[in-house]
This record gives sequence, C-alpha cells and structure tokens, in this order.
Amino acid sequence: MLADRRSARAEFQSTFLDLWVLRVAVEDVTQFDLSMLDDDERRRAAALAVPDDRRRYVASHLVVRYLLGSYLGIPPSSVAYFREPCACCGAPHGRPALDKPTRPLHFSVSRSGGLALIGIATARVGVDVEAISQRDTVAEVSPLLHPAERTEIFSAMPSKRAAAFTRIWTRKEAYLKGMGLGVTHDLMADYLGTEQHAVAPMGWTVVAAPVPAGYAGAAAVQGQWGGGSN
Repeated sequence: MLADRRSARAEFQSTFLDLWVLRVAVEDVTQFDLSMLDDDERRRAAALAVPDDRRRYVASHLVVRYLLGSYLGIPPSSVAYFREPCACCGAPHGRPALDKPTRPLHFSVSRSGGLALIGIATARVGVDVEAISQRDTVAEVSPLLHPAERTEIFSAMPSKRAAAFTRIWTRKEAYLKGMGLGVTHDLMADYLGTEQHAVAPMGWTVVAAPVPAGYAGAAAVQGQWGGGSN
C-alpha cells in the first residue's frame, strides 16, 4: 500500500484540510492487525461480495485509523467513531463522526478500484474519488443533474464528456457526503459544476483532489477556504 501524502502536519493549525491519496494493493492487507477494526467495520467488510473489494475496504480503513490516531495522539485501536443520523430519514447511517475526539477533527473516506481518498479537516468534510465514467453512465445519470451541469457536460467535446461528468459527479458527491446526505438527495438542487465553471453552495468550499490520471476526485469542506472554488 502506498500513501501519497499531499499535506500532513505534526502540530495542529487553527484550520486545515489534508487530503491523502492511497494506492491500495490487496496483498498488503496481511501486514495489518485486523483486530483494530470495530464491529461495524468488520460487518461492512464482510458484506462486500468481491474479495478484492473486501481487502481494499479493510486496508483503507486501517490506514484511516493510523492517520486519525496520529492526528489525535492516540493508538489506532483507540480511535472510535459512529454514524450520525441521516439528514433525510434520521437513521444512523449518516456521515462518520469521531466519538469524543481530543481535538476538533472531521474525516471522510472514498474508494474506487485500487484507489482511496481520505480527507481530514478541522471542519465538516466530504470526499469522493471515481474512475472516469463510462459513456452509458454519462448518458444515464446526466439528466438527473442540475441543468447548468448538463450544459457543461454536453458542451464539452465528445471525447471529454466522460471526464467532465466525473469531475462534476465527484464534486457533487463530496458536498453531499459533507452535508450528511446521500445521492438519493435531489441531484438537481445544487449546482457544483466543474472546477472551471463552479460556484460552491453557500458556506462550503469545494476543491479538486490530486488523484492520478484516469480518476477524478474532490473534497468539500464547510466554510470559506483559500484556493477553493466558491
């Protein structure tokens, strides 16, 4: 497993957003102590039918625990978190939140194939990473998006439409995850757009994540942050 550290710190600043990009090699999972996962993580891992997906889930969540433990100054096994109530239905499957953290800290995790994206911030945060979508996905899902986003997608050259769609999708999903909403939320309600043409929802900053070619990634963090699209 290779962790690409885009921003990390030994000491907390007043506000920060750190993004970690992980290339997850399934054979590396045997190097970790799986007992560090909690019951919910083990249940979620067991529910994944594809063995490689299961291994990547385990690997990425173990790394999350190592990272959060480092930020909080506690052992990875002591990191405890829960699911907040869903903003739509109130059931406990909303955004993950640390249980009684020693410092203000928020995190979000996304996986796509062998890549994982982890966001850690001092404000509510959501991240999403996706492999560039297939043409049929673009055609099927684009009508569900904001009208201005649909215009951006279909104004692009045919060879660029899948990438434009995926950039829009990751920005939108990162924002919804930060809000504690799922993609069942009205996807037309908020305009996120691409990095070149975007106005983030009020009170949020949305930035592109530094992911490898063939992927798109984004992070949404609550508040006004330098370098974001607002």
